[in-house]
Amino acid sequence: MGTSSSSKGSGKDQPLVPPGTDDEPGKKVPEAVPQRFRAFRRSFGKFLRDGERADLRRALGHYARTSTGGSEVGPRRYGSVYAAGGGLYDVLSSLGGNGDGAAARGLAKDSLAGQPLDVVCQRIAEALAPEGADADRIRVSIDEAMLEVLGEGDFDPNRLDAETIHRIIAEYLSQSVFQDIVEEVGGSWANAPDEARTPEAEAQLLELIRVVVDRELDARMPQGAAMNGAGVSRLMRAAVDEVWREWEAFDE
Repeated sequence: MGTSSSSKGSGKDQPLVPPGTDDEPGKKVPEAVPQRFRAFRRSFGKFLRDGERADLRRALGHYARTSTGGSEVGPRRYGSVYAAGGGLYDVLSSLGGNGDGAAARGLAKDSLAGQPLDVVCQRIAEALAPEGADADRIRVSIDEAMLEVLGEGDFDPNRLDAETIHRIIAEYLSQSVFQDIVEEVGGSWANAPDEARTPEAEAQLLELIRVVVDRELDARMPQGAAMNGAGVSRLMRAAVDEVWREWEAFDE
């Protein structure tokens, strides 16, 4: 599910907004406080050991407030995620319609229909993932989101109605935030008492993220509203702003 087995997390010299990911380029990024991941990783390690939901909430509070610089800075780190999410919305909407917009990106509707879903996911992810630091995370998030919502089997573009696309976009955003946090836990994953605890903890983290992302996107993406990818990108940013504000209030 996550990348806990391979990631060491950011070091002390990594800026609050990683290069190439800022959705407000040119705006000054504040200096990070020393050891900004310490409290987050300590609380997450305790959650891994003891399984207490309060420790997970506490870890997310530290992540929002200190590790990522608070709600005025943290959401900026997903600029590439928002842009790719808007592209995903446009592609899925096109594939659920006449297919012209998707074809312009090299994703012909007729060539995708009936193909194994995992193959289609990979093709869409490769077409939308940017070059740079977030490319792998975006590819994984698109793949996971489509498979989660559409399931196994062959790709049927007729299934891409407005509600289904909305669910894929919400899952994509949840997966993107999840992947970021999982990577930043770093060496604290070693606190898991056994092999079964790691995937269990990942599932708990992802579900907590889904709850708040789904709620915030549902409030901003009403069914039946006329939308485009650029608008969806802005709504995703607004949703993450609210997620960070909520997490900042979690107990220290």
